[in-house]
Amino acid sequence: MDKKGQKRTYKEEVLTLNEVASYLKISEKTVLRMIRDRKIPCAKVAGQWRFLSAVIDDWLLSKMKVVPRNDLGRMVENDYSGIQISRLVRPEFIVMDLKPGQKRNVLEQLAGPFVRYGIIAETDKFIDRLEIRERMVSTAVGRGIAIPHVRKPDDNPIGGPFLCIGICRAGTDFESLDGKPTQLFFLVYTDSEVVHLRVMAKLTGLLRNEETVRRIIHASGPQEVLSTVVKEDQRGIVNCPSS
Repeated sequence: MDKKGQKRTYKEEVLTLNEVASYLKISEKTVLRMIRDRKIPCAKVAGQWRFLSAVIDDWLLSKMKVVPRNDLGRMVENDYSGIQISRLVRPEFIVMDLKPGQKRNVLEQLAGPFVRYGIIAETDKFIDRLEIRERMVSTAVGRGIAIPHVRKPDDNPIGGPFLCIGICRAGTDFESLDGKPTQLFFLVYTDSEVVHLRVMAKLTGLLRNEETVRRIIHASGPQEVLSTVVKEDQRGIVNCPSS
């Protein structure tokens, strides 16, 4: 319930500790214990735990091993259930010198590789969709990181998943949840809601490692960025408990 006694629908992108506990129908103490044991995807913003509702939904789906019927064939055929971030990025999809600026300008720079390689045909329409998503809640999640994406992946032309990594060492104002400049961007492109959620969940796990984030931001070039992401992917495979 909110302050007016009205029931919350949890359509918001960002959830608080209390909201995620209510959403999962468990106690806050249980959620805190899961955070401590790294069993639930989350991030700390200004000393408070925050959760992306889309990532929590995907985490639940993975726990239940549920996949919507219309995406099942693609998931099996392309092995998206065990997504590795390094497989979605090419060296040409890494922008090492993003210039600070207005949100649209930064998004245009990020989308540049997708435009040059024919992944996106209608550039303005794609950027417009990214801006619509940003007006809902900024995709800058704190700690200098942003994960821009469209609100409805199935609005995209068929293709993906692809990931463009952008680095702005000077930092730029992207309306981050913690009020700090954003330096590292991951532009997600896919036409599938389920695949999108799995990519977001995987990214959230990878970006919890502050050393990985630092190495990417200060990498000397695209190959070093890829090498860092590959190592983190491999670490995830090694540490993944068997089913």
